[in-house]
Amino acid sequence: MPESTNKSSMRENYQQSRFKSTHLFGAVAILLISILSASYIPQYFFDLVKSYMLPKSSVALPPLLEADQLNKILEKKNFHQNYRVIEAFFSDKFHENFDQEHIPQAIYFDTLHGADSNEYIPKNIPSQEKFEEYVGSLGISNDHHVIIYDRSDNGFLVSGRAWFLFKLFGHDKVSILNGGMNYWKNSKFDTTKDSFYPAKAEFKTNFNKNMIRSFEQIQNNVKTKEMVIIDSREAESFNKVHPESGINEHIPNSINIPYSSLFDAKQNLLKNPSELKKLFENNDIDLERPMIIGCMFGVRSCTTVFAAYLSGAKSFSLYLGSWNEYHQKIKQ
Repeated sequence: MPESTNKSSMRENYQQSRFKSTHLFGAVAILLISILSASYIPQYFFDLVKSYMLPKSSVALPPLLEADQLNKILEKKNFHQNYRVIEAFFSDKFHENFDQEHIPQAIYFDTLHGADSNEYIPKNIPSQEKFEEYVGSLGISNDHHVIIYDRSDNGFLVSGRAWFLFKLFGHDKVSILNGGMNYWKNSKFDTTKDSFYPAKAEFKTNFNKNMIRSFEQIQNNVKTKEMVIIDSREAESFNKVHPESGINEHIPNSINIPYSSLFDAKQNLLKNPSELKKLFENNDIDLERPMIIGCMFGVRSCTTVFAAYLSGAKSFSLYLGSWNEYHQKIKQ
């Protein structure tokens, strides 16, 4: 056999072997994920795996981001291509604070933009169309990993709701900066007055209706007890008894996990996933069971949803109306 023919045959065999190995690896990966999905594995682990399996232009980040990690990300050459940093507010009235000082490359984000609030839900969510339009107008696309922070004491009061919105509308590439602006500054990282206005982008949503619960669904669950109801208000509010009726001022069968208990009091940072998991378990909450989480206005409870997500909860949702809606409608 001529030498050229022999070399050609060897190259062909090598390519076929490489092709088979690649597909074998893919098959094994899919099989492994399928097996793991039936076990007790945190949901955020699967989201991370999914992001690693995306095209190379995509970048995977943990859902809870530390200040030093963000500082390194800001220095990346491909930052504008792959990331967006947003500072979350509950209004469009705080631009002056933002303009005076913010994290470099950050974009002002009004969490209530486009929301039609009412007496039952004063801090409502926007429609899909309005959310798509607003997020796209800020230069955020579905290819960007969104990093959220706010200026509250521990950095989660508004960030938790912003995170929930992105997850609700199907954007999994989203993280919260642990400790927010306060911890960022305490860590001596840079802030700036410089503005960043990226060009408009296309942002498409995929609404997850199972992440939101209504008053009617809560009423039904009070009877069936199919899902665990968690109340994120502080214990003093949760344990109140109405002076006239003598009725407890919380949804029947609900369990209290105060918002403040999610944080490390010394550092004012969110507890790590293992500590959060222990917090749920110490309150007799089975993370395998679906859960509904509320508070007073459906805001602080978004951080509790985030904590449940980090802890490995299989199914979690927000009672958007929370106690504010429930206690009004239950009287009707």
